[in-house]
Amino acid sequence: MVKILFVSDTFYPRVDGIIRFMEEMHARLNKKYDITFLVPKLKGGSKKANRKNMDVIYCPTFKFSIAEFTPSKPIGSSVKKSIDATDLLFVNTPGGPLGASAIYYAHKKNKKIISYAHTLDWELFPFATNRPKLKKLLIPILRRIYSKSSLILVPDKLITKEYEKIGINSKFTVLPLGADVRKFKENIFDRFLVRKELGIGKEFVIGYHGRLSKEKNIELLVNSFKKFRKKYPSSKLLILGDGPERILLNEDGIISTGFVANPETYLRAMDCYVLLSKTETSALSLMEAIATGIPIITSDAGLIPTYVNDRTGIILKKSELTRANIVRAMETVFHRRFAAKMKTITARLFIEKRDWIKIANELSDIFDKVIKQT
Repeated sequence: MVKILFVSDTFYPRVDGIIRFMEEMHARLNKKYDITFLVPKLKGGSKKANRKNMDVIYCPTFKFSIAEFTPSKPIGSSVKKSIDATDLLFVNTPGGPLGASAIYYAHKKNKKIISYAHTLDWELFPFATNRPKLKKLLIPILRRIYSKSSLILVPDKLITKEYEKIGINSKFTVLPLGADVRKFKENIFDRFLVRKELGIGKEFVIGYHGRLSKEKNIELLVNSFKKFRKKYPSSKLLILGDGPERILLNEDGIISTGFVANPETYLRAMDCYVLLSKTETSALSLMEAIATGIPIITSDAGLIPTYVNDRTGIILKKSELTRANIVRAMETVFHRRFAAKMKTITARLFIEKRDWIKIANELSDIFDKVIKQT
């Protein structure tokens, strides 16, 4: 059986798009390939990995954090052995310390390397740390790292262009992402039960789920909701997830659940979903909200405009992300709920085209082609 090493600088107990992707791929491909994970050892992460029967090699981490990330320590002998033993390295965080060091070592050993460009690292890291000058420093470093990959996967050809702009001219293949429409779908009974559990009746509920990090613009969401609630005092803001920005959620009308194992159930309690990211790629959390049938308000970051427009939701340019514009959008959904719902149905038609089973089959074909290359 072909051995594939999945490498990532993010892992359980965190919940984000990268982890969701690896989780879904492992569930569908682990019978065809011998899959091992090389990830940072984070408190509480091993329990969930054990429940999912994942074969994991853990890397120690430093005691400090950068933004919300706890970086892994340089590769040790046990990690090198795992790379030596694998047939293919699949790196999901090429710009992270673990991902980058794994790429460098695997390249020395002439291993086949596939990287997935889940994020625009030269935008994400400077924004998350509030140090925009880091961008110029990061670009040449990332250029060297990515150039060592046999193949770079991207969710859309538009992302390829962004990488080519900074001088990365490796071979690219598009592997679009999507949401699990079998799991993320409307369910009136669940909606009733979750609202009852959270103490919500007929109130209008604005929601968000995912990492509570700086680039997600949580502070702007909270401030916009506070202004909206002055006019509509019974409204609620339901936030699923955790992260450094959770400290902003101690306001009247805000319900913060932290991480939940079943976000699809809680999404059904929402009447409007808001994602105001400054930097994104596919935005899996937004796709999941659309699949659940929730009217959406979002920014035009990353690939969002490829499946959200004025016919499928309310989309604001990043330059238009002001409290006044967001409140106006919230009021539009509040007063025109049927029209907003119809837009979501149209948006869901796009999401349904991308299924995790189809994505896993495409990734399997990519693995097989790279492995066969001499």
